[in-house]
Parts: sequence; C-alpha cells; structure tokens
Amino acid sequence: MDDAVRVLVVDDEALVRHALRAFLKADPRVTLVGEATDGTEVVEACEATRPDVVLMDIKMPVMSGLEATRLLLAWEPSCRIVALTTFTTEWRALEVLRAGACGYLVKNSTPDQIIDAIIAAHAGDRVVSPEVQMRFVQSAIGGREPLPHASPAPSARELQIIEFIARGLSNAEIAALLHYAEGTVKADIRHINSLWNVENRLQIVLRATELGIIVL
Repeated sequence: MDDAVRVLVVDDEALVRHALRAFLKADPRVTLVGEATDGTEVVEACEATRPDVVLMDIKMPVMSGLEATRLLLAWEPSCRIVALTTFTTEWRALEVLRAGACGYLVKNSTPDQIIDAIIAAHAGDRVVSPEVQMRFVQSAIGGREPLPHASPAPSARELQIIEFIARGLSNAEIAALLHYAEGTVKADIRHINSLWNVENRLQIVLRATELGIIVL
C-alpha cells in the first residue's frame, strides 16, 4: 500500500527481528523497509530507507537505543521513534521519552499493540505500554495530596473512554467496544484533553487517578 507506514527495525537479537519481520509483513497498514542490528547503524539505515517510524531496542551492545535515539534525532529531528524493550521501570521510560522518543513499549506487547503504536506514533501521538504507564502513575501520585474535585466533569461516554485508555486500549479497540466511529473516539479524547488541559493519554490517566475517577 502506498500509504502504509514505513518502519525500520533496530534490534541486536536475530530472533526478535525475525518475529517483528513476520507480523509487520503480514499487516498492510505498515511496510518493513529495513533492519539494523546496532545503534551505530541507525543513521545510515534511515538515510537509505527513509522510514516513517523507527522501532528501537534499548539494550544493544555497541550503542544503546537511548544513544541511538539522540543521534538519530540530532540528524533528523522529525523522526518518530518507538522504543521496544524489556525494561518496565518508569525512570528508564522517562529517560527515553525525554531523549525524544514518542513511544515506549515492552517486548511482551502483542503484534496488534505494536502495530497500533507504530500507526499512532506516525500520526503524532505518544504511546506508552499500560504496565509502564501504571508505574508512571504510581510514582507520580506517591505522597501527593489528592486534587479537589472542582475540575470539569467528563460525560458518561468520556468516562468510559478514560477507563479504556487506562487499560491500554487503542482508539480502534475503544471504538469497537463502544460501537462508535474511531473519529468519534478521537474527538472525545481531544475534548478530554481540552477539558483537563492535558496533552496525551498518559496525562489523561494521571489526571483521572488524581481525581479518583480510576484506581490503578
């Protein structure tokens, strides 16, 4: 497909690259344009393949994914990078996101979750695996006084969407469960962002937790 998202995979483990290659090639929404086995190869690989999204391992022997992320974004600031790693600690995720990555997934994510994250990253969204997102929330609210409940209240449908976001569901999955168009779900999420003055899914979950709307 001409409009398929172009993906470059960067991982030093051949078995991981093989698995990613298999399900990326099976989905028409994405196309695998190249592979790299170390962070030192990233810029050259991107220059040769011009991917829309780079799926980046973090732990690699010569140059880590964190260093490669910084290197790649120094070369091409508009590049979209999604980390794919075994690390679930919130400080590690924060380190990678602060380096400029727009997504952080753990390697036990399902193929659908990984592809959804690739597509979301290409669209400009930020994606974090639910278990890492939960650690962010737990870290953020530790020792913090609860906020007053004077914040504007979401609608009943928006509350459902917030619960689904906290469970890590994609827009498409939420739309299917609620029997709405995906565009309607996106519009509701934009309204929640505006209502609470937040910018992304992680901040929605943090805010909902602070207000006692959800409990993780």
